[in-house]
Amino acid sequence: MIRVGVVFLFGAMLVLSGGVVGQEKKDDPKKEVKKDDPPAKVKGYLPPNFGKLGLSDEQKQSIYKIQQKYDDEIEKLEAKIAELKAAKMKDARGVLTPDQKKKYEELVLPKDK
Repeated sequence: MIRVGVVFLFGAMLVLSGGVVGQEKKDDPKKEVKKDDPPAKVKGYLPPNFGKLGLSDEQKQSIYKIQQKYDDEIEKLEAKIAELKAAKMKDARGVLTPDQKKKYEELVLPKDK
């Protein structure tokens, strides 16, 4: 039973890391901003084929800001989805008999060599 939890935890971490890989760290809120400093450029990625449209730097920055706005919310929703999937699987396993649970673990867990 512990192995199932470990396998699930690994899977959940893999799913959740998808929203984090490749994202830039946000600026340190403690960093002092001076009035004369130009606005910091936001980094991100362009949607497919947007790079072929000849976007200005201003347009790119606008797109990056839009992505940043939604990425935080999407990350929260993806975490909630992973949580719901885990609960669904736990409830489904709760229906199984002890023999079925044992057989299920044998099916999903890698065999020791």
